[in-house]
Amino acid sequence: MIAIEFLLAPFVACLLLILINVYFGIHVIRREIIFIDIALAQIAALGSAVAFVIFRSLHPEAAHEHGYNNAFSYIFSLCFIILAALLFTFLKNRKISIPIEAIIGITYAVAATATVIILDKGAGGDVHVHEMLIGSILWVSWHRVTILFVVVLLVGTFHIVFRRKFLALTDTYTDKRINIKNPQLWDFLFYLTFGIVIIEAVNVAGILTVFALLIIPASISVILVKTWFTRILFGWIISLFISVIGLYLSWKMDLQSSPLMILFLGIVLIIASASKKLFSLKPSGYEKN
Repeated sequence: MIAIEFLLAPFVACLLLILINVYFGIHVIRREIIFIDIALAQIAALGSAVAFVIFRSLHPEAAHEHGYNNAFSYIFSLCFIILAALLFTFLKNRKISIPIEAIIGITYAVAATATVIILDKGAGGDVHVHEMLIGSILWVSWHRVTILFVVVLLVGTFHIVFRRKFLALTDTYTDKRINIKNPQLWDFLFYLTFGIVIIEAVNVAGILTVFALLIIPASISVILVKTWFTRILFGWIISLFISVIGLYLSWKMDLQSSPLMILFLGIVLIIASASKKLFSLKPSGYEKN
């Protein structure tokens, strides 16, 4: 009973992250922009780091306190995400010889370096970096879970309503033909809504956990099943199963939950890949619903 009460908020947070991340993960893999999640997460973290330093300079009395103004941090993170969404949208241009994945990687490296430099001299900066990377989902509050729920609900509803636009854009992402009107607008909206989710997801679970929940379950489902719906459903099941195990072992063994979940997801991915080769499964093609 004590375990259920303690783990309920982290479980609900994991459930919300799984619901939205697996969906975006299928898009990311289909678009072949694997590191877009960690790049957007690092850009959001850079915005948060800038807010962190500015807030501490304006409120020196808070230099040794844990945390700072969440609204202040969110505004900075959102502004950085909007700039990143514009950057990725307009740099995806056939006249530019650099692949979009390279641009994403460069952006991540620059953002990560800038974050370290900015936080290096700030009081409590090392703790802030650790929280951004690993997160503390086991200690997530119901207030934070509620905010995450609202974000997932709004973004999820938006993508359900305009699912044909986003699916069509993803289907033709690496092709020369574009079969929707205003593709740049919908590309921007994809990155923007994805980034909005990432901001809150990173606050809850950290960059590494969010990246793992985005890419690994989607990769497993792509290996084993074919259609959009079955891939999303399969990714949800796998992620939920691993999250429950990770949270329980974290509470039972007094270990950090995020590294455990990432480790178990990696093991399942290896098993799925080995099983496909062992049983000589045919490569799963992509089919639209």
